[in-house]
Amino acid sequence: MPTVFRVCRTESTRYAAQAAGGESLYGHHAAISAALRAALPETTAQMFARPVPSADGQWTDWTTELHGQPRPLAALPEEARAQAQATLAERLGAIRALAGRSADPTVAELIRRAAVDPGAEQVYVIEGQPVIVGWGQSGVGAVPPVPPVAAPLAAGAGRPWWRWLLWLLVLLAVLAAALFLLRRCQEEPPPPPAPPVEEPKPPEDDLSDLKARIAAAEAELRRRLEACAPPEQPKPVEPPKVVEPPKEPPKPVEPPKPAPKPAPKPEPKPEPKPVPKPPVAQPPAKAEPAACPPPRQEWERPEVMLMLDASGSMRLPSTMSDNEVKALIQRAMRGDRSAYARLQSFSGGAGSRLEAAKGAVRDVVGDMPKDVDIGLLVFGRCEGTDNFNFFSPAQRGALLGQVDGIQPREGTPLARGLERSGNMLDGVSVPGVIVVVTDGSDSCGGDPCAVARALKQKKPNLKINVIGVDGSNNGKCMAEATGGRFLTPKQGQSWSDVLMQATEQKPLPPGCK
Repeated sequence: MPTVFRVCRTESTRYAAQAAGGESLYGHHAAISAALRAALPETTAQMFARPVPSADGQWTDWTTELHGQPRPLAALPEEARAQAQATLAERLGAIRALAGRSADPTVAELIRRAAVDPGAEQVYVIEGQPVIVGWGQSGVGAVPPVPPVAAPLAAGAGRPWWRWLLWLLVLLAVLAAALFLLRRCQEEPPPPPAPPVEEPKPPEDDLSDLKARIAAAEAELRRRLEACAPPEQPKPVEPPKVVEPPKEPPKPVEPPKPAPKPAPKPEPKPEPKPVPKPPVAQPPAKAEPAACPPPRQEWERPEVMLMLDASGSMRLPSTMSDNEVKALIQRAMRGDRSAYARLQSFSGGAGSRLEAAKGAVRDVVGDMPKDVDIGLLVFGRCEGTDNFNFFSPAQRGALLGQVDGIQPREGTPLARGLERSGNMLDGVSVPGVIVVVTDGSDSCGGDPCAVARALKQKKPNLKINVIGVDGSNNGKCMAEATGGRFLTPKQGQSWSDVLMQATEQKPLPPGCK
């Protein structure tokens, strides 16, 4: 089965293309893809992303088999965006042509409905290859098809049409000037309207008739201008003289009269002092509930991927440090049967590192904000990893069910698990956090530090936070390569608090959604 990668996630109500029978067009993706692969190149057949609806039907993951980081069409530089639009238009044209010559009318109708011009927000580009989500429906800002380039005319084909067009423009300009000047003539009545000028026909190159008309129009214009008398200039009107009224002599100003002295006010009698009342006990003030955080935009909602170590060392007690484990192993290797028996007694049950990690995941998932998608990946054997993909807020019960079923195994493919987790996250337009819970280094020949550096270079908005449950510095380089943090559970600190801190999310206050 080929490996698929997620292009983006959209609400299921955002795109709803329909087939001819009224059912969803996206249910026919397999038939459309098979028809395209049979007649067109593989890259053209992969242009329609495969829709994968969530279990609750609220979300749709659009996936593809193309490898690389998907980038929105609008985020590309101008030259790369133009090249992607040209490729998109060329492949849509090939798909429409295939629909026109298909022998199966049902398949032809499906292809024709899918190959509409998509909106700019529906197109992503992966390593130069355009991929369409929500195909079959034109969104906002539809991408116009690139117009075909006209073939150059053969030598000697056609006639110089621009010559008669130029003469026609000159004739129209002369006639417009004549009409403007003749309107100002007041003595002569307006001339009768000139007969309509017939457009010259381009097949012939003889322009003698057109030149003669222009010369006759110029002569008629000169004659009418000579006969047109200039309008009389109106005489200036003198403004009326303003007669100023005689000025009256100023009246003498009387001096102000002195204000009467105010009568003396009687002195107030002293009032008796009030007797203070005993204070009344007030009930304690109720603590105000914490305010709910404002809703985040879609591009502000982070993706959180949980990577859980299920190797054999996770059977050990969560309170045992790395030095204690090494000392116990060395005693067992020297033949100490009691040390060997103690190592064999660790079964991974209550009190183990794995059970402590699973309990922390249960607490954190319940307090996580409702707009965060949570992914799960378990690594515990060198043959591969268990990728459980992402769980929407409505699917968190199913996520906890998967966590409860994790059992310790053998092997620590830390590098492979980190690479798979990075490919499942966006990390470019949407922030992404990978939380790695581990107690050891890679035991399957991988280099997790190199994988972390490569992921950070491709996905600058990605961060890796590592929780070292054994007290050692194993995995610290992954956090340093991406600007993340390396955390260890300290004395008196719960694993749930450390895990919530590593997700970089805050628990929702009671009553908030």
